[in-house]
Amino acid sequence: MNASNGLIYSQYSYLNAIADHWDAIIINDYETIMPIPWRIKAGIKYAYTPAFIQQLGFVGELNNIPIQLIIKQIQQRFKYGTLLFNNGNDFIEKIYPTHKKLNLIQPLNQTPKLIFSKFRSDHSQSILKAKESGMIYLSDLPIHKTFELYKKYHAKKTPHITNGNYEQFENYCSSDLAKKNKCFTRTILNKEGALLATALFLSDHKRLYNILNTTTLEGRSMKANHYLFYLLMNEFSEQHLILDFEGSSLPGVAEFYGGFGAEQEYYYSYHYNKLPFPLSLFR
Repeated sequence: MNASNGLIYSQYSYLNAIADHWDAIIINDYETIMPIPWRIKAGIKYAYTPAFIQQLGFVGELNNIPIQLIIKQIQQRFKYGTLLFNNGNDFIEKIYPTHKKLNLIQPLNQTPKLIFSKFRSDHSQSILKAKESGMIYLSDLPIHKTFELYKKYHAKKTPHITNGNYEQFENYCSSDLAKKNKCFTRTILNKEGALLATALFLSDHKRLYNILNTTTLEGRSMKANHYLFYLLMNEFSEQHLILDFEGSSLPGVAEFYGGFGAEQEYYYSYHYNKLPFPLSLFR
């Protein structure tokens, strides 16, 4: 969907590839849609958040939507679950007890010099030092290598993402998205060719999405990840794109991405339980 508030996660092919099952609320002649991923447990259909999907919610025309009626209909079909709402759905927090989540973005329609001028001083200094180290910026690391490194450093921290989730997402990135030039990697190597930092990005006509970002221990000491994002911003500068850092609610991650002068935006998570007792004890 090409709506201004539509993100890659709401695209038909993305949902088909990532979600176990999904339905959608459709208003009028596709003026507005709301995808709802779902699963079944113990015979109960429930709304869930798939791995590698950050924001969903209402996409398209947002005026005069009967929000409460729609949510009530969703809860009748899926009596338990979590619904995601994108950054354009801020009206939802005025109606329901939502969890407000931070996302960080960087507009790229500026010159490299102007982008760099917005970096925090410690980031600027780290990048200037990195320039002198002889590190190499690589644009053709195979996608599977990025997944391997990410799982090595992050899999234990994200146990909710299963091996099946990784395999499913990697297959989608390597086939459909790569063929459409909608998935790419960027990597930093040291002078000897050892991998220091890598990231996998998805893209649409509006954003570059930072999906998998990993830095090795040596890369951390050399500020390789600082250098990677600095060069990426240079590469895509002066284009009508937004770099979506995809987070984060983790203070350390937010502090790092925020150091690039990133802007804050918020998305929303609404968890509900309309199951009758004792099924309401379902988790």
